[in-house]
Amino acid sequence: MLNNILLAAAVAIPVTPYCAPILAEEVTSPKPTPAVMTGFVGGLTSEGIPPSLTYTEVAVANNIACRNAARAKFFELGARGMSPSDENAQFGIIGQNHASVWCRENRAFIVVAGESFDTVQEIRKEIRKAF
Repeated sequence: MLNNILLAAAVAIPVTPYCAPILAEEVTSPKPTPAVMTGFVGGLTSEGIPPSLTYTEVAVANNIACRNAARAKFFELGARGMSPSDENAQFGIIGQNHASVWCRENRAFIVVAGESFDTVQEIRKEIRKAF
């Protein structure tokens, strides 16, 4: 029945000068649209700069201490969209940057990605201070 309704609606569309471009075979835009690279942070930035990524690892006592330290630092930095407190991978969004701390046994792996190389390095160093 739904197919019959849709078919009847399609047949009932009036062909007027206003809907002629919709029914045309090929429509070209007067303005070219640039292709955008997709990636971890969403492709190129507004200035055309590729996203930056920084990584480090530090020794920690154990997973629980690592998670607590990472979570406390994320709160201090005003992170949003944070992971649950009982996960070994703690992450959050700090400004326009994505930060993650993966706690594994006696190591903490810190990764920060964002638009500016200087900013991601600064955030990484700040998170590392928590350990």
